[in-house]
This record gives sequence, C-alpha cells and structure tokens, in this order.
Amino acid sequence: MSRREWIVLGVALLGMAFGAFYLSTARTALPMRSFRQQMCSLPSAWLEVTRRSYFPGRVGEIALLPRTPAYFASAAGGWTHSGPWPYLQDVPLVFYGPDLIRRAGEIERRVTVADVAPTVAALIGGDFNAADGSRLVEVRGRKPALVVTIVWDGGGWNVLNRWPDSWPNLSAMAGSGVSFTNATVGSSPSVTPPVHTTLGTGAFPWSHGIPDILLRDDSGEVVDSFLRGRSARFIEMETLAETWDEQTDNRAKVGMVGYEPWHLGMIGRGAGKPGGDRDDAAWLDVRTNEWITNPDHYSLPPALNATEGLERDIEELDAADGRIDGSWRDKPILDDPSRMEETPAFVAYHMRAAMRMISEEGYGGDDTTDLLFMNFKQPDRAGHYFNMDSLEVRESVAAVDEQLQFLREFLDDEVGRGRWLLVVTADHGQQPDASDIDAYAIDPIELKQDIEAEFGRVVRAVWPTQVFLVESAMGERGISVADVARFIADYRLADNTHRPDYAIRGTGRFGAHDRLFDMAVPSEMLQTVRC
Repeated sequence: MSRREWIVLGVALLGMAFGAFYLSTARTALPMRSFRQQMCSLPSAWLEVTRRSYFPGRVGEIALLPRTPAYFASAAGGWTHSGPWPYLQDVPLVFYGPDLIRRAGEIERRVTVADVAPTVAALIGGDFNAADGSRLVEVRGRKPALVVTIVWDGGGWNVLNRWPDSWPNLSAMAGSGVSFTNATVGSSPSVTPPVHTTLGTGAFPWSHGIPDILLRDDSGEVVDSFLRGRSARFIEMETLAETWDEQTDNRAKVGMVGYEPWHLGMIGRGAGKPGGDRDDAAWLDVRTNEWITNPDHYSLPPALNATEGLERDIEELDAADGRIDGSWRDKPILDDPSRMEETPAFVAYHMRAAMRMISEEGYGGDDTTDLLFMNFKQPDRAGHYFNMDSLEVRESVAAVDEQLQFLREFLDDEVGRGRWLLVVTADHGQQPDASDIDAYAIDPIELKQDIEAEFGRVVRAVWPTQVFLVESAMGERGISVADVARFIADYRLADNTHRPDYAIRGTGRFGAHDRLFDMAVPSEMLQTVRC
C-alpha cells in the first residue's frame, strides 16, 4: 500500500472513530410521544388509509409509518412503494368504451379503486353490494359484452407525470371516455395483493382480509397472502366476478392473465370457493416464461402457451441499440430467461397471448357479459430494479401504452365496436430515489438486528409498514408489544447505519439524531383509537 493510501485509510478510520465517539455521547433526549399522540398527529387521510388495512389476527403486531420523506429500502436492494403518502396513493382511473359509455372527460372528485367493482356491476346489471366502494355515477352507458380491466403495475400518477410523453393512448382514452383524475388506492400498504383484491371486491383490506404481501394464517405463521398460487382462501368476501358467475349460472366467462398469484384478488377463489367453478387464470413461471395455474382451482386456456413470437420480441428489443448483445439499455438480461418478463418485449407477447385467449375462448361472444382482468408488471419491475427516474421505467410505460392501441383495434374487430369496455388503472405509484428528494432509505435488516440486540430474537419479519413479532419468545423474556413499539418510535438515523461518519452528516432533511418514524404503535390501536 502506498504512503498516500495509508494516509487516506488513516483519515477514514480516524473519522469513523470520532463519529462513533460523537454518536455515543451526543444522542439527544427527545420527548416521547404517547401512541395516541403519534397517531393523532398524522394527517387524517394518512391515518384513515392505514386503518383500512387493519385486519385482526393477520397483520403484524406493530404498525409503522416512516417519517416522511423517509421510506424503507428493499431488503434485497432497490425501492419499495408502501405507504399512505399521496405520491404512492394517487392513480389513474379511466373508463373507455366508444359507442358504449357516454363521454364525460375529466372528473375531479375524490374516488378510490374500491369504486370500480360496483361501477362495473351497475353497467352489467349485476346484483352486487360492495362493502366500501360506491358506484361512480358519471360512468353511464349500455351493457357491454366484455369488460377488460387493465392494471398498470406501478403506474401511479407520479410515474406518469415523470414521463408525460410516454402514454398518448391512455391520454386519448381519458379524453374520450371518463377519467377520474383524483383517484386513489385508498388503503396502505399500497402493494399488489391488497389493492388488486380491492379492485375485485369493492372493499378495503379491513373487509376483504388481504392486508399486505405477507399475513398471519390461522396457526399464527407468517405466509404469502396467496400461498404462492396454491390458494386464494384468505379472501373473506365475494368478488364481483364470483357474484356475476353465480348470477349467470356460470355462463359468464371470467379470466385473469397476470404475472403473479397476487393478481388473483381481481377474480377471486375460483373452484376454491364453495359453489365456484374453475375460472381462467394464469400467471408466469419466470424460470421458463410459461403461463401456469393451480389446476385444482382454475383453468389454464391453451391459447396462452400456444402464443408465439416472444423470441422475436426479445430480438427486436436487443437490436434497438444497434447491437445484438443480449442487453436492454446496457443491462445484460435478455439472455436470462428468468428476467425476460421484466422487459418491454414481454409486454407485446403478453397482449398477443391475451388477445388470442379472447378469440379462442369466445370472450365477448354473446350477450352474457364476460370479465377479463390483466396486470402488466413491467413498470413496477423496472421501478424496483432501476428506480422510477430510469429510462427503463419510461420504456416500460410506453410499451404498455402502445398495446392499448392494438387492443382497442382488436376488440373492435373481434367483439364489435360499442360492445366492450376498458377500465385502466394502477395499483400504486413509485418511490423516487432518496437522494432525489432529500430522504433517507431505512435499512430493514439493520432495524431488525437492532431490535433483537435490545430484546433478543423476537422479530419474525420487518416489513415497510409493519413488524411481525414472535410473541412466544417475547413472553419468555417478559417483553410486551408496547416495549418494542416504543423502541422503534425512538429509533434514530444514527441507529440505522454502520457508518457513523455518514450519520454525523445526516442525509437530506434528516440529522444523525432525528427519529425515523412518525408512528410505531401496537397495530390493534388502529381499531380502537379515535382522534
């Protein structure tokens, strides 16, 4: 090592030593707020959407809300998007059916995605009582033969406004149909499983029972909310698709073409529901890029895996920069089958597969309204890996928008103009990079380690809006949920980093000794405390 390198190393070590000394002696005592004070000091809208995801027995023992603009980084690296803040909550909501519904243009009143199911029910003549949503009276028209609901995953308004020239087809549809410009998700966490289930049921998680990606089952174990495709049994109420199926004696065709079992909340339990049938449902096996299903509960239309052209789509994307090198925007992922579905190339393949399924399965072919639900995951995938400011997100948004034009032309030819309705929305916005908004990305692994350094191994999982605890281990140590919640409520930036020199500087609007959470309370208080 050269003399200069030794000097640099020495200065760095000296700085870190001084930082450690500073942090050990300069921690300021801040007044501790009661749990009620934490909750009631939040904007009422933030608290309300957080309450809407409280489902007793299924959520973590502690409800969290980082101090804005802090947010949780992904434990695997990247950006999360879970919270009550408007930039994550605000989403597009467009109803478009030329010669079917009356043009109303932009509607500015506040609505939520829970209003979609009762609105569609009113158009198709379904007898459906939504627990939380209401019919959007501005959407008026004739009964459609086919309703296609499309979710732009991660396509909230903050993403669309970041790339305003990338969605001309959605913009044109909004102007020619009915566009609710102040639509929100309506519940937090703003993540895929609960929001898609809200779309399907017209209810928020406090009613439909899917509060997050993870939940506690009846045995107390923390599991995937859709058991990785094995079942949608945690949905506690009927979806519109299930109700309509029964009302039409299963004559109506119901389908879902998505990327994950988490999208099943749009259609429901299939044959897993007593009296239900095996509705069409498909999601991806990312190892092979084949469409798969749970055959005990759903049917897999042959048309999906019979669709060709994915290799050609990948080759065209690869060649777009003038080089055939297995890369998309210099990311060497096109030769990896498990990552092809992340790219814009897969969007075109997905839409072709869905259109082939509509043709071969006869969706929209008679006077009984059929319901088809789709999720396009690419904007969300790109946002997790590259951030919403990346050109990868821009290209993903543009690719999904381009397919809207192809779908409109196809539906006119296949189903008939004036016989179909498109509903387009999103399940959440995306998180800007911390450095762009003077924020701090909280390290969940460090938080878990710090809780366990204080209390022992009492944490099952730290999630962006909640903490799951091991209550048996807490009982053995005489630790209460309130004890852990108070520890988190007083948690500082300096506690969340191994870099004391970094913590001394602080980051953006946070100093070393600033608390990182606006709220850390026993989650059961969400049900009982009123402000």
